[in-house]
Amino acid sequence: MELLFVFVMILIVLYYFYQKRPKTHFPTIPYQDHKKHVLNYKKIKPNNKQPQDLQYTTYLLSLINELPQDEFILIYACLKKWEKQKEITLEEKEGELNIHFNKSYTNNYVEDQLFQMLYRLEIDHIVENKVISKWMEADFDKVVQWKKAYLKDMQNKLKQENKFVDGRYSLEIYHNLENILGYKKYLDAYREIETEEENIYAMLFGLKECPYHMYTFFIMKNDDDKPMINSSLK
Repeated sequence: MELLFVFVMILIVLYYFYQKRPKTHFPTIPYQDHKKHVLNYKKIKPNNKQPQDLQYTTYLLSLINELPQDEFILIYACLKKWEKQKEITLEEKEGELNIHFNKSYTNNYVEDQLFQMLYRLEIDHIVENKVISKWMEADFDKVVQWKKAYLKDMQNKLKQENKFVDGRYSLEIYHNLENILGYKKYLDAYREIETEEENIYAMLFGLKECPYHMYTFFIMKNDDDKPMINSSLK
């Protein structure tokens, strides 16, 4: 049993370093014109144009395995987006982060599924750090399923717009991927001038780690006090 545990830990460490490896491969994605277009990272020029649509950006990154396999980062990006839209306020207090809800919904249907999961925990329009930690332990599988739905929803939107037909993508998506990866190069080279919005995209690209207080925000704590959790989580 101990040998099995050691073997699993070795695999996890190897996978971590595999994910951190420098980009040497050039993803090939099928497009509607039945030709193959290769995203050659070396030839993509840096640009400082920020991606505007978080859901679209995360979907494109998932196509080329550039989206970190970390639900915390995507949740954090959504929280910051909602804060920018003035739907919530994030308050950092004594090393903990609390959510203050200004509205009971958000304007993106699939994001609202996550929003409602969090909103159900509110007491006087506030969700405290320790309550979120409990929620993440109780409903982590639901969060993983939400992430899949988030990406699937964008794929369906692209199908409706005829940008994704019969398993092939439009050239517009190819060019958008080039622009996003150019922005990744820009952030990687000029991290000292990042804005708060740039920080979000840098984390999605895997260029920056999620802030430590955000991990403590989601990780279950071994404390004696048990926060009140809605019966829906039981």
